[in-house]
Amino acid sequence: MSKSSRILLILMSIAFGLCILGLAGGMAYSLFALAARHRSLDQVLGNSTLFYKILGGLGVVGFAFFLLFLVASVSTKPKS
Repeated sequence: MSKSSRILLILMSIAFGLCILGLAGGMAYSLFALAARHRSLDQVLGNSTLFYKILGGLGVVGFAFFLLFLVASVSTKPKS
């Protein structure tokens, strides 16, 4: 694995990790707001639209890094 492929793999893993942690945290907060604060589902999801758009952006960035990683790993010549 070349150095550029390794860097792309690390960036992809970080982007996907942030996306997954944010999604799990957002879901936990939504459940907390529904159960403990007695808010309606419409209020909770209506106020968190920007948060989920940012998470979607991180997911798209992670997928872009994944595609770049695949291109970089295929285009490098194997050492013989």
